[in-house]
Amino acid sequence: MFPLLRQHYTICSALLLFGIFSCAVLQTQLQAQVITPAASVVPAAVPAAALTPAVGEPAVGTRDPILGERIARISNDRSKLPKDAGQFYREFDITPYTKGRTFPAGVKPEQTIVDWIIRQTGAKIWHTAPFGFMTCDADNLYVYQTEAVMKEIADIVDRFVALQFVNDSCKIRIVSVSRPDWQTRGRQYLRSIPIFTPGVQGWIVDKSSMQILLQDLARRNDFKEIVPPQYQIPNGMQHSFVTKKQITYLRNVQSNAAVISGYAEDRVTINKGMSLSFIPLSVLDRQSIEAIIKVDIADVERMQTLMVDVPTATNPRQRVQLEVPQIAAFQLDEQIRWPKDKVLLLDLGMVPSPVQEQTNESSNILSGLTKNLTSSNKVNLLLLIEPAAGVTVQ
Repeated sequence: MFPLLRQHYTICSALLLFGIFSCAVLQTQLQAQVITPAASVVPAAVPAAALTPAVGEPAVGTRDPILGERIARISNDRSKLPKDAGQFYREFDITPYTKGRTFPAGVKPEQTIVDWIIRQTGAKIWHTAPFGFMTCDADNLYVYQTEAVMKEIADIVDRFVALQFVNDSCKIRIVSVSRPDWQTRGRQYLRSIPIFTPGVQGWIVDKSSMQILLQDLARRNDFKEIVPPQYQIPNGMQHSFVTKKQITYLRNVQSNAAVISGYAEDRVTINKGMSLSFIPLSVLDRQSIEAIIKVDIADVERMQTLMVDVPTATNPRQRVQLEVPQIAAFQLDEQIRWPKDKVLLLDLGMVPSPVQEQTNESSNILSGLTKNLTSSNKVNLLLLIEPAAGVTVQ
């Protein structure tokens, strides 16, 4: 009897263990079928790299509370701001410049500071390692950079906000002659300085010698005053001078049955003439001045004509005259430093004349614009800049 009971007990125990194991497997399968909400798995603004996307769907790198689901991994941990090159943060008060002076309506003077800094430091350092940034508003300039760059920026800001330079200014003058032979007599007054634009020469001249040189130039029959000398450009303020004229011409046509003529015109505009941008800025040593000078000259020397076929049902032999402009152009973009007690003289070389001749051309391109629009003569253009130190403000 006891062996029979022992055998029955063994069988019951085995069945009980099998039932427990089966229940555990079933519970595991049921849990695997429950869909867990994504928000409970990955909190906002935390990378979700562990999530496996469905086939054909992009991987989710980040679920950001503002930017939403993004493939890129995004972090808002500001404690990880790079400092490997000794970067640090500073705010510069620029209100003595931006709000202490009068600017034309619509001008944002803080942008002049930013543009000067980018030109001086180079744009590359703001987009490559070591990490840094710069932004500004009308009150402050915000910078995160290395010590070397920060010191360079501090010097530039000081030059804009310094009260001792607020009354400094520059007188600018542009003249032209037909030939560069003026150098034969005037060379004795000139001291060369480095200029990087091909075809352009730069000199500094004593103010007294500059007067003699100008008197010699004014005696020439080909002497012209392009920009008179009365312009006084305040220190740190951008001045623009523009003598541009718009020329509209027919560049192309496209067949279009909806238009009476059977074609649509593609008319475009070219600006010819001269534009000058000039920003003077005194140096902290009080002995020198620096300027950013940009000159852009364009001239439409003539229009080359071109006949094209534009057939229509009513006029299968229709032809239209197009124009191809022959353009002469010159550009200067220099940052030059020279002594305040000297005059800067730039010889721009033989360039298109910025003086626009008056013409009576018809507005109808097809009937009138087959001849030269302007003279193709070149002139020797001279740019003279004379600093004037103001009364020092205490």
